[in-house]
Amino acid sequence: MKTPLSENDVQIPSLLLEHWNLRVTGIAFIPMGDSAYSYKIEVHPQSTYYLKIVDQRTAVGRRTAAHMEFSLPFQRLVAGNQFPGIAAPQPQTTIQGTLYAVHDSWLLALYTFIPGDTLADAYPMSPDLIKQIGQALGALHTVQLPESLCQWPPQDNLTAPFDDDLLADLASLAHISTRDAFYLQRLRELIWPRREEIRAFLAHSQEYEAKARRTEVPLVACHGDAWGGNMILTPAGQLVLLDWESSVIAPPERDAFLYGADFAAFDAGYHLIHKEPMRWHANWLAFYGYRIQLRNLAQWLHNLLHENLDEAQRENDLAMLGFHCLDRLKGVERTASELVASLT
Repeated sequence: MKTPLSENDVQIPSLLLEHWNLRVTGIAFIPMGDSAYSYKIEVHPQSTYYLKIVDQRTAVGRRTAAHMEFSLPFQRLVAGNQFPGIAAPQPQTTIQGTLYAVHDSWLLALYTFIPGDTLADAYPMSPDLIKQIGQALGALHTVQLPESLCQWPPQDNLTAPFDDDLLADLASLAHISTRDAFYLQRLRELIWPRREEIRAFLAHSQEYEAKARRTEVPLVACHGDAWGGNMILTPAGQLVLLDWESSVIAPPERDAFLYGADFAAFDAGYHLIHKEPMRWHANWLAFYGYRIQLRNLAQWLHNLLHENLDEAQRENDLAMLGFHCLDRLKGVERTASELVASLT
């Protein structure tokens, strides 16, 4: 989120003392993400943690909180084991023995703090970096989950049926007029002229899905959102994956599709872990490439139309729609066509 919580909403020091027995000496808000509030926490005597607070009053917050029943123990499994070339912040157990605490509508999760900048600004990534990411995700895909996590896996947020809600929100833009709030008028100006392009993009994704589901594929444990902004490369060269709330059991293409623009480099890194040549399924890669843009569009559109956002968050979501969603549609279609041509 882009603005911190009010102290009237969450008393962070008292909650960390109550649930983790930690005495806070410093709190710094981190303006990032759109599903949780992030803080750097200093505690006595000299330790640093990362705190994530999820607002379960919002639709995205409720989905995130539900997903954390899977993602937190999965992340703890990865953080507590030495998998080649990959690491994760360690979730901190509360004094009650749980991996999160709940206060009113707020869910709190605490992690070890990983210093350093993310790779959000590393684009375009070098082939060597993409190869390293391929190796790390290849290692992640070998993780064997305990039976307790396999019994009730979360629904993949990219295959979840949000299509009807997206189309309904898209159609509702027709009713926005000059009498409505200015940010809604801007939203209509941004989206409404491209409504037919969006509908065609959705139809293409459904075509790829139909083809993909005719192909039997293995299922592995995936991070689910392994883009550069969710990674830190430490000075020692270790890749740390952050923000596991999209993790899921899915085909390996679920993580790999993000690197379709230089897939040869990604595959070379993946091959360092999986010695046998990997048979990638182009229709799954293409489907996921379409789907993430549609999910982002649906989420930001829903937030602006239905959630009680502050001005900074509205500005952020409008910018994201324009510069991290709509401007990528043609590139996704081009990359999908190239992957299908090269892998089939």
